[in-house]
Amino acid sequence: MVTVCLVAGACHNNDNTGSETPNYRTLEDDTIEIAEGSNLNGKLQTETVEMKPYAVRINTTGVITPIPTEYAEIAAPLPGRTVKCHVTIGQTVRKGSALFDIASSDYSEIVKGYIQSRSEMQQAERSLNRVKDLYNNHVASTKELEEAQTAYNIAREEYNHSLAMTREYQINTESMAVGQPMTVRSPVSGKVLKNDIVIGEYLKEDSEAKVIVADLDKVWLKANISEKEAPIVDELRKVEIRTVAKSDSVIEGRIVYVGGMLDPETRTLQTIIECDNRKGNLMPNMYANLTLYGDESDHIIIPKEAVLQSGEGRYVLRKVSENRYSKTRVEVQSIDGQSVIVLSGLNAGDEIITKGAFYLIENQ
Repeated sequence: MVTVCLVAGACHNNDNTGSETPNYRTLEDDTIEIAEGSNLNGKLQTETVEMKPYAVRINTTGVITPIPTEYAEIAAPLPGRTVKCHVTIGQTVRKGSALFDIASSDYSEIVKGYIQSRSEMQQAERSLNRVKDLYNNHVASTKELEEAQTAYNIAREEYNHSLAMTREYQINTESMAVGQPMTVRSPVSGKVLKNDIVIGEYLKEDSEAKVIVADLDKVWLKANISEKEAPIVDELRKVEIRTVAKSDSVIEGRIVYVGGMLDPETRTLQTIIECDNRKGNLMPNMYANLTLYGDESDHIIIPKEAVLQSGEGRYVLRKVSENRYSKTRVEVQSIDGQSVIVLSGLNAGDEIITKGAFYLIENQ
């Protein structure tokens, strides 16, 4: 995680040693000049920075969730009384499999409406064809043909509306019949994770889900990346996951989605990792720790204590000449408790103060 390097105390310009001569002064170009013979010289250590191989990584936490397209919470689509249950918890079902039956007057009305509209459309079609035949033989008038066509168009619209209703409630029009209960079917393939069906219970249209079906062979791990780490997410290639239940067991995953905007409240970027779960070690709502790794590449790595903080952001003190150091703004990412990666602001070969830089913090 990126860590802000804050220094608890501030040291005045004179770092008083009993002398009236200041130990250092700040020039107009934001450069600090240390006085000749200042005892600060013995307290400061410098280092020439260089590129070192390192694989960028981020540590964070996440929550296991089913893949939305492979998960379904099934409630009664219409009010009615349960009369049969076709499944048990743990059973594997296919898309379209029967889950439970309900006796519903609303369902009966949909079936009646469909059968009636289909019959009326078929009758209107026969009448239209008969009038067309008479018209072609100069027996029926143009007006009679237009009226037959209009009647057919209206009947067809009524039928299409009824057909849409049956599809909305997944009603099999080939096997349905007036007076039969409605069979509620699974919209996805997977395992039955919940079955709260009670025979004889009356279910309202807004009742909670009674059956949950999910395919958990693959699951998602939803993790939040901090705003400061978001710019390097595209560099990440490998993901290692450890669950709280099995912290010594490592599961690999792959990034399938990176959010396009930050959450305004948490200031984090949602990242989704897909995991192979054929062994069943990952369960929905389980917490997990994860480490995301980038490819190994060269970076400038400096001690954490070399980075100072001001009202304008982070900076280091870069040597520009003998006894002169320039405040150089940097962007960094913490890699452990002692070191940080410099994302911008320094180049290989720059010499910076790595120890004792806090002596040169002005009283702001």
